[in-house]
Amino acid sequence: MSEEENDEPRVPLFKIIMDDIILLLFLGVTIYAVFYLLWGVMEIATVPNLPEDFKNSILK
Repeated sequence: MSEEENDEPRVPLFKIIMDDIILLLFLGVTIYAVFYLLWGVMEIATVPNLPEDFKNSILK
């Protein structure tokens, strides 16, 4: 059965995504959370180390 024999037209993926409000909500929250998490990890990774003098003065 080829595409010309089908009576129903093929629905684009973008239309399917835009028509499903729950999927849009899920994608919006998930994409935001992933990027925010990655941003936080990058920020923590770039924090400079404390000098040894300061560490020793806090621990005393």
